[in-house]
Amino acid sequence: MAQHLSWNCALVLFTTGVLLSLLLLLLVSLTLNFPAKTTTFILYVSWIALGLMLYGRSLPETKADYVADQNFSQLIGEVAEEPLVKKGSIRLRVDLQAGIDSLGKSHRVSGRVLLTLYQDSATTLLPRYGDEVQFPANLRRVAPPYNPNEFDYRNYLANRGIYHQRRLSADQLFILQSQTNWYTYVLSLKERVVAQFRSNITDQTAFSVAAALVFGYRAEMDPEIYTAFTDTGTIHILSVSGLHVSMVFILLSFVLRPLDRWTYGKSLRFTLVLSFIWLYVVLTGMAPPILRAGIMISFLVLSQWIGRRQHSLNALFASGFCLLWYDPKMLFDVGFQLSYLAMLGIFLIFPLLRSLYLPHNRWLRILVEYSYISIAAQLVTTPLTLYYFGQFPNYFLLANLLITIPATVIMYLGVGLMLLPIPMVAQLLGMLENLAIHVMISTLKWIGNLPGATWQGISFIMSQVVLLFGVVSSIFVAVNYRSKRALGTLCAAMFFLASISFWQWYQKVNYSNLHVYQLRQHVAVAWYQPERVVLFSTLDSLEHASIQYAVMPDLISYRTKDQIEFVRISAQQNVLLAVDDKKLYVWNEGNYDPPADAGLILIRNNRTLTSENSCQSTLHVLDGSNSNYAVAKNATMLQDENVDYYTLKDNFAYVWKTE
Repeated sequence: MAQHLSWNCALVLFTTGVLLSLLLLLLVSLTLNFPAKTTTFILYVSWIALGLMLYGRSLPETKADYVADQNFSQLIGEVAEEPLVKKGSIRLRVDLQAGIDSLGKSHRVSGRVLLTLYQDSATTLLPRYGDEVQFPANLRRVAPPYNPNEFDYRNYLANRGIYHQRRLSADQLFILQSQTNWYTYVLSLKERVVAQFRSNITDQTAFSVAAALVFGYRAEMDPEIYTAFTDTGTIHILSVSGLHVSMVFILLSFVLRPLDRWTYGKSLRFTLVLSFIWLYVVLTGMAPPILRAGIMISFLVLSQWIGRRQHSLNALFASGFCLLWYDPKMLFDVGFQLSYLAMLGIFLIFPLLRSLYLPHNRWLRILVEYSYISIAAQLVTTPLTLYYFGQFPNYFLLANLLITIPATVIMYLGVGLMLLPIPMVAQLLGMLENLAIHVMISTLKWIGNLPGATWQGISFIMSQVVLLFGVVSSIFVAVNYRSKRALGTLCAAMFFLASISFWQWYQKVNYSNLHVYQLRQHVAVAWYQPERVVLFSTLDSLEHASIQYAVMPDLISYRTKDQIEFVRISAQQNVLLAVDDKKLYVWNEGNYDPPADAGLILIRNNRTLTSENSCQSTLHVLDGSNSNYAVAKNATMLQDENVDYYTLKDNFAYVWKTE
């Protein structure tokens, strides 16, 4: 029986057995009065086992009716979140309910899929949250990242329970019925708020920033503006999180404070504050960072209500426990990890920094305290930031200090615009919002253009992440507890971290190979040499979206931007690429006639080898511009002649070692 169980099912069974054993052991330890440390240890291990069991049970493969590898002609499901509308397309997350086979019989199925619906001007009826929809099956598993250092979109979706996707035209999706619940009313409210912002903030850039900052609507964000925030370390301003919830909480507490004069006014104030806070959390999309902030502020309000003192770390860990109990996969969400680490840094390191130095002047003290908060949050989140994003904003402190006031003004003006739909007042607030946003964006662009604003191309591996966390922890323990042992640990961690980093740097500086990237219909070939890299591509520039997404992360991991040379090549004519003594022939048209000294031959545009061709013994690469038929035919021909080949279509990028 075991051989028929998937690995995920085995995980569930194993952790269930471990959990039951630990709970039994815990019961025995309590009965026999084991030492407190032993009981505590067993309790912690039991919680970990429980978490593993909940995570295993949340995986779709553990369900017998999971949609994978089942043969259906049609699928039925419910739109499970707000559709993401982009130019020319809509993305839907659909929770499957039933599958219809070729005989028209319905079967219960489970699973979550991502649908991309391409729309045109004739499309009138669009799916909404809660709609029951039907569409052709033919699901495809989400592809892995095919190029080195490319964003792992498959893993990103897997952490949200999505393993399959489907692309459809608008006429292939049928809305069976629409459903209404409390969340549809919230989304309708959000749509009205978006319309209110759009009508009163006339500048498109200002509207997109205001909508993202106030309630997390980033569908229309300009990529250039988004980059300005990421390069300066202020992207958290656009991600609705604890900062935004805290601002709303402070505003509500101030406005509703007069209610305390009544007999039951304090209870009414706390009730209204909690209600509006959670309405805001739901309105902004309930991402892990804002859920964390909502739960923590709820603990704060409840503790004030009943007259109990709240411990910040207890509230932080309790909120994390609640979220992971609800959805264990949140643990692997980058926003969840960075949000909790940032708060942990603020709660632990900020008081330590504050105790070291604090000026007497009131305004200078506020400035220094905010600087300490930024440093504490950045210090603890840096290891994961380097690991996930491969860059570090060198002027993060300056950027956070300079945009604090504009961001606060924008937030409160946006809240006013949400709550005061009076035409003249709304127009005035929209004008002020527009002005504040342009001041903030101009400031960020100025900081982003400073020399050395962003350190890019960082390739952090997990061992470096662990070592850097060890460095940060050792510094905290050494300073806070005056521990000499922590100083020794700090020196050891810094030594190993420096050694690994130096070895990586040495390898990259002397790296000299050729990368043939997977860009489907297009060509992108990078020739790496010491102190430079030449990128040959059929696309128009380095700024093309496909190069920025699939190729640039790999380029900047080896060379700086000023060391990248771009050369555009023809997509239709044959091309001979030569760097030093190495040659690569791109066969786009005509008969097979590569140079005799070509080191690699790239076959494109359905060019096919025939028995009349005498294939050279050099390596042949078949790229994504070829049809499946052309790939299969050429592969057979090359196999018959014992010629090495590599299929790039729906496959990983090829690295040609030229050293």
